[in-house]
Amino acid sequence: MNISVNESIRATAADRTRQVVVLLAAIAQVVTSSFFGQSVGGVAREDVSAILPAGYAFAIWGLIFLVSLVAAAVSLRPSVMGRPALRASGWLIAVAYACNAVWVLLFPQRLFTLAQVVIVVGAVTAVLALVRLQAAADPRDRPVGGLVGTAHGLVAGWLTAATFVGFANTLVSTGLSGSGQAGAVPGIVLLLVATAVAVAVVRSSSRGPVAGTVAYAAAVAWGLIAIVVEQWGVVTSAALTALVLAVAIVGYAAVAVRRHRTA
Repeated sequence: MNISVNESIRATAADRTRQVVVLLAAIAQVVTSSFFGQSVGGVAREDVSAILPAGYAFAIWGLIFLVSLVAAAVSLRPSVMGRPALRASGWLIAVAYACNAVWVLLFPQRLFTLAQVVIVVGAVTAVLALVRLQAAADPRDRPVGGLVGTAHGLVAGWLTAATFVGFANTLVSTGLSGSGQAGAVPGIVLLLVATAVAVAVVRSSSRGPVAGTVAYAAAVAWGLIAIVVEQWGVVTSAALTALVLAVAIVGYAAVAVRRHRTA
């Protein structure tokens, strides 16, 4: 049952500890990316997969970092930090932020398999954080349902897309898949699985505040459209697949949110 936004919830020492850790993890992902993130794009293009997105797609990290920092800071307010949605999702999103920070250190060192494990853990914890927050948040609670939900949704959505793009890169780097056109079939399979996961997350989260669900679907679609831009005329089959799936995930999210709001 959702707690009314007007109900006073006393924050505990555990709440304060949790939200301080979330803020520190949010800061850590910004710091490591600022110092080491510039080499990530170059390393990714050493093993070009059939679903590598256009370089501009990674600009979404700027938005993710900003919203994550603001949400973490707002969540430190005594009147907010004890909310059930934060208790349900806080430690999970802290792990996701920490994984982002560690991944940026591993990937430029070409530790692709280890980096892939880290990003999978980050994606899973981010998705769980979103789903748990959506289940516990009051839709009228703007700091949590709106701001924190948007932060969780952006991180979870982008990591969902990045995980499967990373899988394709790892397959190429280990010789298990060809690059470019030679990797079209594995790339398309990964896109289909990624979209199936995204649909399941949207379905699970659509019963909560709109912001988290919309942010998640938008982040996934952003990654898919960037694949369309990069692969059009190069691996056109993968580009067309990504385009259809981007439209599908946005459409499904719109229907799911509308259905819940009118229920």
